[in-house]
Order: sequence, then C-alpha cells, then structure tokens
Amino acid sequence: MKHTTLIALALLLAAPAAQGDELPLFQAALHGGYRIGGSLENVDTGDDADFAEGTSFALALELRYAKGDDRYYQLWYSRQGSEVDDGLETHDVDIEYLHVGGTLPFSGYEHAHPYFAAGLGATRFSSSAAGADDRTHFSGSMAFGLAVPLGKNVALRFEARGYLTLVDADSAIFCRSDLNGGVCRIVASGSSIFQAEGLAGIAVRF
Repeated sequence: MKHTTLIALALLLAAPAAQGDELPLFQAALHGGYRIGGSLENVDTGDDADFAEGTSFALALELRYAKGDDRYYQLWYSRQGSEVDDGLETHDVDIEYLHVGGTLPFSGYEHAHPYFAAGLGATRFSSSAAGADDRTHFSGSMAFGLAVPLGKNVALRFEARGYLTLVDADSAIFCRSDLNGGVCRIVASGSSIFQAEGLAGIAVRF
C-alpha cells in the first residue's frame, strides 16, 4: 500500500498537462460520509477492540496544477467520532486524517467526471479517557471518485476512500497515567490499521 501510494503520487505530478478551457485556480469541497474498519487489541485479554463505524466529514482544499490542466494538488482532512472498548469501559475516540496529495481525472463524460486521488500524511487518535495521550502515526490514502457538474464552478462529488495507517506491532495507542502508574490497555494488533470511507459532497471552484 505504501509503495503503491508513492507511485500514484508520482504519476499525478509527472503526467502531461491536459488541454482544455481555462478554469478557476482553486477548489474547495465539503463532504459528509460513513467510515468503517479499524481494529486494535486489548492487551489484558487479547480480544479485538474494534473502532465503532459511524459518520464522518471531510474537507478538501485544492490548487490547480497548471493553467489549462484539470489536475489538482490536494490538502485533505477527514474526521470521525468513534468509540472503542478497553475491556473496562467504552471511550469516545476521534480519528483524524491530514494528507497532502492530488487528484487525477482518468476519463471525461458530458455529465460525470471520474477521478483518482491519493495522499500521504498523518493519522491522529485521541481518546476521551481521562489523562489519555493522543497518538499520531504516518498514513496514506487512495480514492476513486465521481464529480457531477452542476455548472462551471460547482459540482457534486461522490468518493470511496481507503486509509492505511502504519504502526509498530504491539505499540500502545491509548495510554493514561493514574495513581497506579501507567496504563496502556489498547495496542495495535498488527503493523497497520485500515479504514474505508464512503463520501458525498459538493465542490466549489473560485
């Protein structure tokens, strides 16, 4: 996944510029979505501690690659409010992604424009548990989407995006310190954490 994402990003920057009508330089898109996946492990029992699936939202800020080009550099932020059970109680958990990458259209139709997107950046896990430490890890994402123009400067967007977060096996994700010393009940169950997200939103060019 890591190498595939790096190759995809290189293709976004190396592909020849497309010819077309001059379009606005910037684009912003707001999405609502639903995210699933992600599994940890309870260090005391060995049981899986899955992140609860649920709603998410995402914001994309995009800069046109070049005049007459329909590729964009992209700054992508996505956040999900989830839950995880540490064996004693259930804690609210925020899972956030911040990625830098780009978008690349791969064909064009009159009423729909499919595209590919990829990014690299960081994932932050933060828990509501008292005294729990936030954790940040390197991650990447890839997506396939469809833009449906409503006019020259507005489009609906539908996207499926996958996230892969790299972690050290058996590394603690949520830790806290209390009167009994350090407590780290939830750990990564492997070397990566995968989540998938379906999104719908609107993009505005300006």
